[in-house]
Amino acid sequence: MNGRNAATLLLVSAGYLIAVSVAVVVTVALILVAAALLDGVAYGSFLALLRDLPAMLAIGFAWTFSCALPGFVVAIVLGESRRWDRWRDYAVAGVANAGASLAIFAVAFGSPFDMPSMVAASFPGGFAGGAVYWFSVGRLVARRRHTAVRDTV
Repeated sequence: MNGRNAATLLLVSAGYLIAVSVAVVVTVALILVAAALLDGVAYGSFLALLRDLPAMLAIGFAWTFSCALPGFVVAIVLGESRRWDRWRDYAVAGVANAGASLAIFAVAFGSPFDMPSMVAASFPGGFAGGAVYWFSVGRLVARRRHTAVRDTV
């Protein structure tokens, strides 16, 4: 592996961490909003939910990191082979990856459909994760790809 490929792999890996972090924050925020609205925004129950926020974020990150990785690899391979150059491509891939991640979650941990708010919130979380991948790292990887093509021509 040459230096350019190693640097690109490092960028993509950093982008995955950023994408997972954003996807989890968006998903957990939507779950909290749904829970607060379902109990009539009762102040005490919302505070109880906030007390569990660090655990929700940590568990969500661990599950998302492991379950979304295969779909992320597929998205990166597709993005590079098809030369995706728009944030929307990665955002849509994030939504598709949310569905695939839920399927992997179902096989590995049990049915996610026991938590409908998590299922519903996963798709906007995947969209946000895919979009932020592009804006944080994906466009840099695409720029490196274009530079590499110009260097070989």
